[in-house]
Amino acid sequence: MKKYFFTSVAALSIFLFSCEESKYPLSSLPKGDKVKNIGDTVFVQQNPAWSGFNNPQAIIVGNEPLVYVADTDNDRIVMMDLSGYVIGYSKYIKHPIGLAQDKLLRLIVCAEFDTVLQGRTAPTTFGAVYKIDLFAAKHNIATADVHRVYYEPSDTVRRFTAVATLSDNQYYITRVGPNNDKLIDNDIAVMQFSSSDRFLTTIPELTPGGTGIKSLHNLTGIATMPTGRSVEFVISQTGDKAQFKVQWIRLISAGQTTNWESKFDPKDNPDLDIFRLNHFTTPEGVALDGSGNLYVIDAGKDSLFRFTTLGIEKYSFGGLGSGPGKLNNPHGVAYFDRTLYIADTGNNRIVRFKLSTDL
Repeated sequence: MKKYFFTSVAALSIFLFSCEESKYPLSSLPKGDKVKNIGDTVFVQQNPAWSGFNNPQAIIVGNEPLVYVADTDNDRIVMMDLSGYVIGYSKYIKHPIGLAQDKLLRLIVCAEFDTVLQGRTAPTTFGAVYKIDLFAAKHNIATADVHRVYYEPSDTVRRFTAVATLSDNQYYITRVGPNNDKLIDNDIAVMQFSSSDRFLTTIPELTPGGTGIKSLHNLTGIATMPTGRSVEFVISQTGDKAQFKVQWIRLISAGQTTNWESKFDPKDNPDLDIFRLNHFTTPEGVALDGSGNLYVIDAGKDSLFRFTTLGIEKYSFGGLGSGPGKLNNPHGVAYFDRTLYIADTGNNRIVRFKLSTDL
């Protein structure tokens, strides 16, 4: 089986590189604030698109590296190689929408489960966090156990929407829910977990409600650097009251104290691209590459936005559709080896764009 897998990968890799790449014309990009084309990078769409999904909402490239997709309405995680060959499917996992992998090759999944509570006949749905230990299963995702490692039995309305890992296998989870007027333990939060899945804390400087920086609303995505540094992360969020829909947060040390603060101060940088009013509509996912560039996928604008580590927009593309360079309600984005992988949710596919400065 292992021999066949690597033979298949090699054959498909040769096929992939022999395929014709289609570079869409930049003149076809939408006008106005829909997308903004700045800078020296060209995105070359790779063919073919990967199909066979049902409402895919998250995608990552793991540490192996292999590609994993949260195939949301098929209630499973799909494992593929970098050429798009499907290696296998996970066991049933209800409505997965968030996905990450730690350094021990364990998948961490934000999803749901149903259970019948005492005294009731109809099932109740809870949000939950799962782990899939691929190393223990010898990377056979079809036989790997899906372990529920965290849920909150006293709360049926909270949901976990995104996950990002750190170098020591701790991880962050974004949580949402309607109850956010309490002094402590509000529904909306960025939660930190140990590598053994013990809930440690919520980030106290980030609070629900309000319109200022570090205000939390409907959290949709979170990303850390590929190195897993714990000193910064990026979150995306939606909602009419969310003025800062993409926030880059980092840990600041001052003497004996440390605090989580915005990487950029909107008072000092009011015209910074990442802060521009109404620049984002419904950002659903974020990713960082090894150089610190930020990628934001916006479902409302059907577009991908790219920012430098200084918060300056350098290249963006998209527009509603299914043709070259077009997207439909995209929800997830990943970066690996100069390639963007986008969960093009409305088109039920994965599309790839190769980054090139030579074209």
